[in-house]
Amino acid sequence: MKKGEVTVFLSLMMAVLLFFSQACLQSARLAFLRSQTQEALELAEYSVLSEYHRELFDRYGLIYVELGYGSGLEDTAYLEQRIRGFLNENLPQGSVTALEAWDFSRATDDRGMAFYEQAVSYMKQKTGAAILDRLRFCEQWEKQAEEQSAAYEETKAREEKNLEELRRRRETEEQVHTPDPVSSVNTLQGGSCLHLLLPDTGSVSGKKVILENMPSKRNCLIGSGARGIHEGTVGNDLFFHGYLLENLTNAVDFLAGETESSPWLDYQVEYLIGGKDTDIANLEAVCKRILAIREGVNYAYLLTDSAKQAECEALAIAMVGATMIPGLVEAVKQAFLLAWAFAESVADVRALLNGKKSAFWKGDGVWRTSLSGALDLQNSASGFDRGEDSGGLSYKDYLGMLLAPLGREKKTMRSLDVIEGVIQRLPGCGGFYIDQCTDGFRIRTILFNGKEWMSERTFCYEW
Repeated sequence: MKKGEVTVFLSLMMAVLLFFSQACLQSARLAFLRSQTQEALELAEYSVLSEYHRELFDRYGLIYVELGYGSGLEDTAYLEQRIRGFLNENLPQGSVTALEAWDFSRATDDRGMAFYEQAVSYMKQKTGAAILDRLRFCEQWEKQAEEQSAAYEETKAREEKNLEELRRRRETEEQVHTPDPVSSVNTLQGGSCLHLLLPDTGSVSGKKVILENMPSKRNCLIGSGARGIHEGTVGNDLFFHGYLLENLTNAVDFLAGETESSPWLDYQVEYLIGGKDTDIANLEAVCKRILAIREGVNYAYLLTDSAKQAECEALAIAMVGATMIPGLVEAVKQAFLLAWAFAESVADVRALLNGKKSAFWKGDGVWRTSLSGALDLQNSASGFDRGEDSGGLSYKDYLGMLLAPLGREKKTMRSLDVIEGVIQRLPGCGGFYIDQCTDGFRIRTILFNGKEWMSERTFCYEW
């Protein structure tokens, strides 16, 4: 081989090596730029998400960025400006030529399911399975109580109709008037129940709010939807109920004087159940529901207590006397049993509203009322108060029962009503709207550093 041939070969090889080296260097440069950009995006994500709404987190454990930033008007351009500023802190000036944020996940998405998922996650991390077992236990009782309550109402309607018919028949055939010893109890059942349940109705909150513009009533902004991490299941519902009972106030908190007045309605769990615009209306709706549960359970117990049935029968015989109308004594006896079950229920709910526990299943040792007191309920109700029953249920347990059959959408959206109503009334938060709160979104950036290229990334909280 001649020397000239070697020189030409080496020259050609050098050109190839230089081209290869340049390609490697260019590839390394682009890889470095991507790495630098991803690191800058990650730092920007941490910085932007650290601007979560502090009151929302402190009061409810929820992590959301408020897109209105206190102004009351959503401003995604300001969010993009914040992201661009954070990127410029970690990239050469002028690198970011375009930036867009979109696909926001909002708290109100899917009628509150996005909020539901974060609340469930919060409770699972905080309490584990203990609260699940407790609420499941109460839910099982609720199903039995609901069945007995329905049976009680059916029996009551049937027996009242039967007694009225027998009374009219006696007046026609025997010309004898049959007194109605439970008329006063029936009148009390048909009216407001709070004066029976509270020693001082003046202690009840008189707050009233306007609901027309709350999240459950208005057309909320639409986002990308819930993540699907914690779907709406029976088990997750129990965790959600636990979240509501822990983070929202209820009547007993205030009637016991242990809690300061809320910026919005005081009886917030009662609002979830009743959906009314006043505390007093929501409290009465809940108390009537609890009374209905207790009436069914108490009546079921009376049907198993031969001594109390005998007492009712003896009084019925003494009151009706000799009669040729078959079944009249039994009808009056049933009227006494129904009235007695109601009176015992009043005593139970009075104890619950006093912050005490009351036995769910009755027995001689935990029965509070007498038959004579039941028939003079208006004057004797205050005399039924006594100590609590160990191992019984609290007022909050009954609230958990009443939440169970409530539709999931009602629970989530009314919960967001409460949260928005409270936050809006805090100093500096008048422009807060829950549908402007996001816990995740996507961004697209176009960068130029000798070459233009695009990058996309999801910014979101991990919960």
